[in-house]
Parts: sequence; C-alpha cells; structure tokens
Amino acid sequence: MSRLLQLAFGIAISSVAVWVSMRGVSVAEVVKALRQSNALLFFALMGLTLLGFLIRAVRWRSLLAGPRTASLDSLYSATMIGFMANNVLPFRLGEFVRAWALARRENCSRTMVLATVVVERVVDMLTLLGILGITLLVHRFEPGAGAEERRAVELTRAGATSLIVLSVAFTAILVFLERRPQLARGLLHRLSTRLPERHRGKAGVALDHFVEGLSLFRDLPRLLWVFLLSFVMFGCFAVALQASMVALGIHLPWYAGLTLLVITAFAIMAPAAPGYIGTMNVACVGGLALFHVRDHALSTSFSWFYWAGQWLPVTAVGLFYLRREGLSLRSLGQAREGGG
Repeated sequence: MSRLLQLAFGIAISSVAVWVSMRGVSVAEVVKALRQSNALLFFALMGLTLLGFLIRAVRWRSLLAGPRTASLDSLYSATMIGFMANNVLPFRLGEFVRAWALARRENCSRTMVLATVVVERVVDMLTLLGILGITLLVHRFEPGAGAEERRAVELTRAGATSLIVLSVAFTAILVFLERRPQLARGLLHRLSTRLPERHRGKAGVALDHFVEGLSLFRDLPRLLWVFLLSFVMFGCFAVALQASMVALGIHLPWYAGLTLLVITAFAIMAPAAPGYIGTMNVACVGGLALFHVRDHALSTSFSWFYWAGQWLPVTAVGLFYLRREGLSLRSLGQAREGGG
C-alpha cells in the first residue's frame, strides 16, 4: 500500500469513526457537557497520563541490554517525542522515532533499540491480556437490549481474540529469534540473496543487533520486574479513565477503568488518522455501552474529554523535548531510514 493510500485509508477510518461516535449528538451538547465537567479532574487526567509515560520510560530502561544504561532523561525524552509523533504525524512513525531518538542521543544501535520497542509491545499485549482476565473474572459482559450494547460486546470479544492471537504469534517469533539466531540468520541469508552485496552484510549486522535487544527473555527476574512496571503503568491509565468518568458524572464500578483501558488499547491498534482520533472515541462510547450507559451524548462527551486529556499533554511535552533536542517535525522522517 502506497503512503498516500495508507494516509487516505487512515483518515477515512477516523472520519467514519467520528461520525459513528457523534451520530445523533450535536456539537453544542458535547461542548456543554465538557464545560460542566470537573476541571481539576481534567488536570489529574493529564498528570496521570504523563506519569504513565514516565513509568513506560523506566520500564524501557529495564528492556535495554548491555552494561551501559541509558539515562532516564534520554528515555523519557525519546518516549515523549515518539508518542507525540503518533499524535501529529501520519504513518504511525512513533515507534521508529522513539528508537531513532534514543539511539541518536545515546550513540547506540538503533536496530537493537528498535528490538526493545518490539519486545515492549509484546509485553504490553500480554499485560493487557492479564487485565482483561481480571475484568472478565469480576464482570460478566452480557449484551443489553440496545444495538449499541450488543455491538460493544461483539467488538470486545473480537478484539480480545485478536489480542490473544497477536500476543502468542509475536512472543513465539521473538523467542525463536533469541534462542535460534543461527537459524534466523540462515533464513535471512536466503531472503537477502537478491539484495546487493553491500546490503547483505548490513542485514546480518542488523539481525545481530536485533537479537541483542531480545535479551529480556534470558533474564527471569528482569522479565518479572518489567511486567510489574507494566501493570503499574496501565494502572495509571485505568485510574485516568476512571477519573474522566467521574469528571463527567459517570459513576461505575472500580473495574470500569480497567475494562475501558483494554477496549481503548484495541482501538489504538486500528488504522486511523494521527492521534487515534475517531477510533478512540468509538472505543470509549462502546466501553461505556458495556456498562449500559445509554446517554449517547454523555458517552460521546466522555470520549472527547479523555481523548483531549491524553493528546494535549503528550503532544505538548513531546514538542518541548523535540525542541530541546534541536530537532523538528520534518527531521523525524529520518527515523524510517536505514541505521545500525
């Protein structure tokens, strides 16, 4: 798929998702609800969001291999720049940007750093599966009488199935690469026979660096620590969701935030315009439908409240670090170019 077609596809999905989430709701209703929301809880939402990303940076340090440890300042800077890129730039460059920004500042292998980002995503999915298991233990999702509620239950089940399949597949691939690097190198050699000679050597070096970034699977104590940090990080986002509901006058059980956390994670996986606009809104509305919140205007207002509370601080802090690093949005295009 060409980049232009990919961009158009994401914008189309976001446009449809915004239309679905706003169907039957006027902009005036949303604006009124947001004006009446609890402003202090909006600032709490933004603070919890930034805290969650700080914990993500701390966890990233545990994922990096080698005797030389990256500074927390470098890790947080690269994290915020990467997620800011996802908020404002097309093509989901954020993961490449994160790896590129950290490797650039710490003068280390970008391929090795990118491997830790891949491992991080697998850990995220496995952690979300654990959280989903907790929610299923404490709350049985039954389709309600409304079409919105039935659709929400169906999407949740489909998303859970996709998450399980992706988690198992990625984990198996990464463990294979880490445990059988020679077999992986032989496969890479066969695939790269049509490449120019100078690129074949680079491919082998890149694979070595990538495997180096998978060292987490050899260290059980570090692996357990990473999962503990993952639950704490997602706990921050779940509390942020719960606070957002309270800010709009929506009072649901304590595990509602955990449930919406998993559902919004499904939404982030879907193709969309920058900032996950639309898909995030549909996920929030659908998540509330699971708890039989039938006021569509209220659900839609909540979706915009939470979306803004995530988008604003991440984008602002990411732009701050981008400027501090002497970079520009245009320069982030280098993140997808080759590197060792």
